[in-house]
Amino acid sequence: MSVLIKFLKVLFGIFKNPTEPTEVVLEEKIGREETTVRNLNDKIPGARNFKYKEFIKSDTALRRGIDNTPTEEHWQNIEKLAVNVLQPVRDNLGRLNITSGYRSRKLNKATKGSKRSLHCFACASDIESEKVSLLYLLEWIYNNCEFRELIAEFFPGGWVHVGYVEGWNVKKLKLKDKDHDYKLVSLDYIKNLYK
Repeated sequence: MSVLIKFLKVLFGIFKNPTEPTEVVLEEKIGREETTVRNLNDKIPGARNFKYKEFIKSDTALRRGIDNTPTEEHWQNIEKLAVNVLQPVRDNLGRLNITSGYRSRKLNKATKGSKRSLHCFACASDIESEKVSLLYLLEWIYNNCEFRELIAEFFPGGWVHVGYVEGWNVKKLKLKDKDHDYKLVSLDYIKNLYK
């Protein structure tokens, strides 16, 4: 069983009485996993419009000297996200900008990301479109893709967060802004709010 699936089981209460030590053990295991090198300029197989480097680039990591190198499992998660969500979006809506992809635990802490962030498992990206509004981008993904979570973050000028976890895609739609703290919402709720 992958580290990600174990983490999700602890996170969502599938194991009885998850404890802090369980999370520590998972973090230690992640830290010891073997890293496989990818040519960062290579296109991702099955996602011809995306290169590996787009998913690990971080100005914060560069400025602070934080290692943001994915493990093999992370690389595979990046590939699944790109193939199953981002490439279909790109094919139908045009160019996407990935503003945040994989984040090592240290980088996630530096950026004040959630301790439960799918970014730490390379299962999520924050994206923007060069051609369509964020609302249209969100709606298209909601209606046409499988995803674990889809978050409208700080609309109308923010970004779309999309998470894809093979075998765990339950299509949770959330809203994060000054009035909503990752609140589960309907698509109609968001559309009415940001007409």
